[in-house]
Amino acid sequence: MDDDRKALGVRIRAVRRAHRISLRALAETAELSPASISQIENGKANASFDALRRIASALGLTFAELFDASQPTTGRVLRREERPLLVTEEGVRSYSITRPPVGEVDVAVTEYEPGAFSGGHDYTHGNSREVVIVLRGTFSFELGGEEFLLGPGDSLDFRTNISHMITNVGEEVGEAVWVVSPPSTLRQQ
Repeated sequence: MDDDRKALGVRIRAVRRAHRISLRALAETAELSPASISQIENGKANASFDALRRIASALGLTFAELFDASQPTTGRVLRREERPLLVTEEGVRSYSITRPPVGEVDVAVTEYEPGAFSGGHDYTHGNSREVVIVLRGTFSFELGGEEFLLGPGDSLDFRTNISHMITNVGEEVGEAVWVVSPPSTLRQQ
């Protein structure tokens, strides 16, 4: 029983980290306390059926996938309206377009209100390869102290251990696609 509880906790943590969801964000989405999520991930607490259902939903998994890593992870359609909401800042909505669990690559589409930004002058996470592709809007992208202006169709690739920040400098909602390989965890700030 303890081994099963620990294995479930390890799986929940791995999926959460692979999708760059903070423990606090998962707790908020699942309507549980961060302490409860931490205890479940560390195998120190049993979770109720309802709590596990909410965790699975917050991670974009079916209840069965939460327990069975052998469930198919390819060939599944993810409808636009079903995309799980990921990390958000003021004026930023980020949606996963890859269903968890994803081991080798993470893909998200992010919408930015005018003036909204993500990242920061000292923001880094992991040491992965990241590619951003602008779909609509105009963005200023700061990368290691250098600034790039990106418009529709433009892309930029970089290592996630270099400080980076993207800002929508246009007058309309901007949209960008992010590809990260391998998925990296967000730096705790």
